[in-house]
Amino acid sequence: MSRWLWLLLATLMAAPALAQNHPDFPCQVLPMRRIELSSPVMGVIAEIMVDRGDRVRAGDLVVRMQSEMEQAQVALSLARASADAQLRLRRARQALADRTLQRNRGLAGERLISAQDLDQVQTEREVAALEAASAAEQLVIARAELAQARAALAIREVRSPMDGIVTERLLQPGEQARDRAVLVIENVERLHVEISIPSAFLGRVRPGTPARLAFPGTRVASVSGAVTLVDPGVDPRSDMFGIRIVLPNADGHIPSGLKCQVNLELAP
Repeated sequence: MSRWLWLLLATLMAAPALAQNHPDFPCQVLPMRRIELSSPVMGVIAEIMVDRGDRVRAGDLVVRMQSEMEQAQVALSLARASADAQLRLRRARQALADRTLQRNRGLAGERLISAQDLDQVQTEREVAALEAASAAEQLVIARAELAQARAALAIREVRSPMDGIVTERLLQPGEQARDRAVLVIENVERLHVEISIPSAFLGRVRPGTPARLAFPGTRVASVSGAVTLVDPGVDPRSDMFGIRIVLPNADGHIPSGLKCQVNLELAP
């Protein structure tokens, strides 16, 4: 049913109730939160771990993209980040150069070597120190590249951002995830009941207004609630404004998507 047809139906059903303090209005039950989950990167889907109707928790791995290249890059970066032999070699040479310089300074004090020879030894020590520092920098860079490679691999694993239920599975393994949602996840632990009301009721419904909700044609029992939100403005095309009722639904006894009927205890 289109939005405008729904609004027209709501207007027609509400018209006889304008003079009542307990009018009935049609309503729609919606999930508190609904997301169309997609991959942050383009690629081919390797595996989908969940199916329609499955419950997921925030952080659960639900989709894995093909990632052979990223896995290889992580392995290469890990090998580079773990290879500290050059650093240990350069530091050993620096330590030797330090000892050599110390000895030659003593010899220079006794005038057993020339100033030129001492300068040569001191320069070799400085070069050894620079080589050790360069090797340390290269190891830092390798570790940063490892972190980057791991991040590139991680974004090819799609995780649920919230607790909820998988309500749609839109793609299959082997398909391209390119600007398309893979899964739809809904959080139905709380539900939003959306109601459109004619502008004639402005001022008679407020946050806290008691309500009774029924679900005609189903076996879902009626429940009580209260208005939690009243739109501050009126839609000029329909001459209606929206209100919302939030229902607890931790046990999932009220399915999202249901049409319903709400009875409001309006102010006079």
